[in-house]
Amino acid sequence: MKYVLNGPRITLIHLEPSLHNAKLMQQVLLKNKKHLSPWMSWARTLKNTPQAIKDRHNFLIQTDKDWDNDRAYEYVIVLNDKIIGACSATSADIPNKKAELAYWLAKDYCGNGYIAEALNILETELFKNGFNKIIIRNDTLNKNSINVAIKAGYELEGILKADKWLKHEKRFRDTNMFAKFKNK
Repeated sequence: MKYVLNGPRITLIHLEPSLHNAKLMQQVLLKNKKHLSPWMSWARTLKNTPQAIKDRHNFLIQTDKDWDNDRAYEYVIVLNDKIIGACSATSADIPNKKAELAYWLAKDYCGNGYIAEALNILETELFKNGFNKIIIRNDTLNKNSINVAIKAGYELEGILKADKWLKHEKRFRDTNMFAKFKNK
C-alpha cells in the first residue's frame, strides 16, 4: 500500500509517528469532539492534556506497526495542507482478501463529498492490492454514514442486532454491515 494516495481534491496520507503529527491530529479531533462523539466512543474520551498528545503519538506508533504487519492502513484526509479527517482500512484480513473501512470528517467539511472521494481513493488502492471485499459498519442511527455507504455503492449485507453497548446511553445499539466487492 502506498503512503500517499492522491485524489482530485484531497490527499490521503499515512502519518509518520511524531509529536508534531500527534498534536495536529489531536487539535482536529478536539475541535470536533462533540460532532464525533455520538458515533465514535473513543471521541468521548478526548482530552486536551499533555498525556493526550502522548496517547495520540502512541496511536500513530501503533498504526505504523499495524501498517508494517499488514493489519491496517491508517490515513488522514488532507485538503489544502490541512487535516480534515481520516479514512482507514482497519482489520485487514490478507488471507481472506477483505478489509473494513473506518472514517471520520471534521464538521466544517461535511456535505462536500470528501468522504465519498476518500472511500473511492482507498478502495481503488485496496482492490489494486488484491483485496476483494471491503466492509463498512455503521450505527443504524447514523444517517450520514449510511448515506455515504449507499452513495459509494456499498450494499447492506445485514444488521447486527444489539451489537454495541453504549455505556453513556445505558443501552445496546444495532450496527449496519455494508460491503462492496471487486469480483462478485
